[in-house]
Amino acid sequence: MKKHFLGLLLACAVLTAVWAGGSGDKKVSDKDFVLTIGLPVEGGLCEAPFYIAIEHKLFEAEGLNYKVFKMDPGTAMNHLTTGSIDVTNNLLATLIQPIANGLDVKIPLAIHTGCVKVLTKANSGIRTPADLKGKKIGVSSLNASTKVIPSRVLASLGLKPDGANADVEWLIFPSAELPLALERGFVDAIGVGDPTASIIEAEGNIRVIINNATDNNLKDEFCCVAPVRSQTVKDHPEAVAKFLRALQKASKWVQENPDETARIITEQKYIAGEVATNAKVLKTYNYRASVSHAQVALDRNARELQQIGIVAADVDVNALVKDTFVAVPGVPDSLF
Repeated sequence: MKKHFLGLLLACAVLTAVWAGGSGDKKVSDKDFVLTIGLPVEGGLCEAPFYIAIEHKLFEAEGLNYKVFKMDPGTAMNHLTTGSIDVTNNLLATLIQPIANGLDVKIPLAIHTGCVKVLTKANSGIRTPADLKGKKIGVSSLNASTKVIPSRVLASLGLKPDGANADVEWLIFPSAELPLALERGFVDAIGVGDPTASIIEAEGNIRVIINNATDNNLKDEFCCVAPVRSQTVKDHPEAVAKFLRALQKASKWVQENPDETARIITEQKYIAGEVATNAKVLKTYNYRASVSHAQVALDRNARELQQIGIVAADVDVNALVKDTFVAVPGVPDSLF
């Protein structure tokens, strides 16, 4: 009877261990850990340092074991949540609300400035962001950075971008159909990211109304960051540090070699467009990847998004920034 009772206790202990984690949740040793980097199926100039790090084998030079996971557009946060990726590139403006709602990621590095534009027809009569009052703006999603960043600009001018009695109307179109929506007059302006925005602009008869790479209020703010799963930072900080250092080196190379960067990432089919056009746009960005600027941009975005109602009024912004930003040991603030 005693043996039977002890056997039951042992069985319960085993089952409890399995239910508590099981072999699938067992922490992988640093030696065996492979960092999964999520990159879009159709890349943009924002991911240029990732592509350069791959092409120049900078991840390998840091001793990082990694693999690339190709994602469909708009799925990055789902993959971070489920653990199918450990890290990716993402526009900070689109991360704040999900983080406030429970997305468990850390932001250890800001990568670059620029990459979002609002375009209109050259003959539309719209010449400044203030002229967008009463207009229809086409975007790919109400959560997209191409909607969030213009919303911040409009709010800074005293306009109401959302809610009852909003000063603008947002209309949703698939990304590929936005240029046609503008051309046919379904909307007065469109919010688009590069390189698509620059391709449309290069075709002519287009005026740029908002450009966060050059507009005085936004040009110094880092817009793209490298969000990392919190569990990955906790379990494998050395791997995360290797990744971040390699990305900093790649970003520095992009900053110093925009023409060659454009040639490599365009010819290798990482992104669409022409080499000359992509090089021209790269020169308007700042790829001085920085740890401290990640904290600064996170704080500013969270506060401004709360002011315009995208982040709930009861969210503690100070706590959000403190819990989300992390300076990973072994990673310099910047290489500049």
